Amino acid sequence: MRWIFRSLLTLAFIGLATLAVLPHTDTIRNEWHHLRETWEIVRSRAPSQSTAAVESSNTPGKSDRGRTVLKPTPADPTFIAKSAADNDPFLAEARRRAKDDPESAMAWLQVQSLSQDSVRGMLEIVAVWAAEDSESALLWLESNAQGLARHTTIQSGMELWAQQDPTAAATWIDGMANDGSKVTAAKALAANWAGQNPAEASQWVEQLPAGSLRNDAAGALVESWAATAPEAAAIWALTEAEFNSNTELLNLSIQHYTKANPAEAEQFLRSVNEAYEAPAAIETYVRTRAQTNPMDAMEWQIQLPQTDPLNNPKNSEVIMQEWSRTDSVAASTWLNDAAAGDQRDAAIVGFTTTMLDFDPEAAAAWSNTISEPNQRVEQLNRAILSWSDSQPQQALQWVQEAELEADLRNALASQIGAD
Repeated sequence: MRWIFRSLLTLAFIGLATLAVLPHTDTIRNEWHHLRETWEIVRSRAPSQSTAAVESSNTPGKSDRGRTVLKPTPADPTFIAKSAADNDPFLAEARRRAKDDPESAMAWLQVQSLSQDSVRGMLEIVAVWAAEDSESALLWLESNAQGLARHTTIQSGMELWAQQDPTAAATWIDGMANDGSKVTAAKALAANWAGQNPAEASQWVEQLPAGSLRNDAAGALVESWAATAPEAAAIWALTEAEFNSNTELLNLSIQHYTKANPAEAEQFLRSVNEAYEAPAAIETYVRTRAQTNPMDAMEWQIQLPQTDPLNNPKNSEVIMQEWSRTDSVAASTWLNDAAAGDQRDAAIVGFTTTMLDFDPEAAAAWSNTISEPNQRVEQLNRAILSWSDSQPQQALQWVQEAELEADLRNALASQIGAD
């Protein structure tokens, strides 16, 4: 009897399960069909994947996992980040008008009341206009643009033209009126041309007539050239200094050369010194090095042999001027530890020269420690006179209380105006 009961119970469960599944028969059938199709796809691809994995494992330098990195799908243009002009309705309108008719766009811009945005709008139009016809854009600017907008937009337009046809841009500059905008255009051309072809750019600068235009263009050329080839820029600047007396240009090139590579700049100056004395260039080298690391610059100066052409006690003065501007505590600590002599005296002069603007009392006290008598009196006079211009009572009190010779005390007090 028990087995009959179990059989009936089992049939009951089967019946209930059938009734529960019956409404989902079509879904189960479809899922089973999809499962079979998927399995067939997997079976059909399995051999090729296996082969690829074997080939990959046998290829040097490739992963043995048989995986392929997916390439990114092309970005939807609608989702590309917008430019500043697209995010600014005014600039977007200026650009739209410039694409249709840049000269009309400029006329439209001139009647707008947005004075603060006028230069930005002009730059936007110039960017579009100069990309298509730089000469026409610059001709319009030269004839119509005024004030700050004139220089800013001419510079922007010339930068674009220099990238396209620097020779044509140079010819156009030659015909410009000799005013500030011509200098602006020449500097923009020289700087951008130097980035592409410094040899051609330097030849163009060399044929410019002597004067401020040539000097400014040469300066822009050297600054741009030195960014990629500081030695070549320095060599060219040296020729300008020798044959055209443009020593400022050589100093500028040394400044950039020192920032890029102080060791190479030092060797360059040594080789130059054999044929051409350039004390200002050496001072520029020392000052630039001190601005980067004054402690290192001071150690370099002290270790130079006496016969070294770069050795000059004045170097310590230059270094200490820069050092005391950034860290007067460290600078004064070095002075306290330094041995008496020309180097220390020169360093004190540099230190006190800077400290007159920050702590005149300290400047006077340090001036009084210079070991060379004449230099001590000279620097003390300079410090006291400067101090008395702003604080005569404090300066006089210091003179009366400091350890000074009677004659020197009286002379300093007399300069302050005391009886």
